[in-house]
Amino acid sequence: MMRGLHPIAQRVLDRVHGVWYARNIESAAAVFLTCGVDEVAATGGFILLDEAQFPFDRPLRDAEVPGLYWRALAADPAAVLGENDPLRRPRGSGEVGALHHAARYLLLHELGHALSLLTGEFVLDDALRMQVHGLDGFTGFSWKVMTTDGSTLPGTRGKTRVRAVVPRRSLDPMTWGSLLDTIGADPDPLVPGYALARPRRTPATLARDVCAGGLALVGAGFVTPTAARYPTEDFAEMFAHALLADEGKLLPGDHVIVDLPGCGRREIRSPYHAAPLGPKRAYLESALGLHSGRRATATL
Repeated sequence: MMRGLHPIAQRVLDRVHGVWYARNIESAAAVFLTCGVDEVAATGGFILLDEAQFPFDRPLRDAEVPGLYWRALAADPAAVLGENDPLRRPRGSGEVGALHHAARYLLLHELGHALSLLTGEFVLDDALRMQVHGLDGFTGFSWKVMTTDGSTLPGTRGKTRVRAVVPRRSLDPMTWGSLLDTIGADPDPLVPGYALARPRRTPATLARDVCAGGLALVGAGFVTPTAARYPTEDFAEMFAHALLADEGKLLPGDHVIVDLPGCGRREIRSPYHAAPLGPKRAYLESALGLHSGRRATATL
């Protein structure tokens, strides 16, 4: 999996303490651990990949993984799989080799987390959690700060006013919370008001919000539903997409098909190359030294 790694990914890998296989990582198939990070030297951290979880159990290519993230919005993901779908390809298919295995997408995503921290896009709090420290740079393209009543966010310990990071456009907090709930993210600490309204939501209301939100994700500036979870996930997803696009694995003519509850089967054209992501894409590609598909020296 390491052989032939994109040069920029390799340079980030050289700055972390290494990559290990693990088993039974809680609630994730991969994780970037921030322990051992030296923010002054811009080095450190560890990456764990869970060999017992997806995508080690399926013969998929790295560029096929984002499509599965979109399918997580479907009422029944298995129902949208076609006869030629990669998920139906026989195990051990010759079309999937080590240089393109889906596990590499997870590695690129976690390297994106590492880079975003080591270059100051995000910072660590006292509990070594990656946090937004301002809207300058990458975060400001798709996110804004909302001040809300502390009672709407569990775990705020009696604070009367709380600052939360929410999508800047196209996704209202309730619709955003529905999307996070659908893909298995916990929206309660992130989405103002969602925890209070959630018990009263009917299946029809949830389906309506997932339909509206799923179709609004690209317009809101997110390359996958996973990217909409939090700015740190947004950066990691965009980093992985940028390198795959530079390798010619993601093209403007690509598309993903999702079956959204409430609005049926829809085609979404190449989210990474979509116009609403243009400014954020240009910012990241410039920082990485990617210009018109040509590899250069990264400035991040």
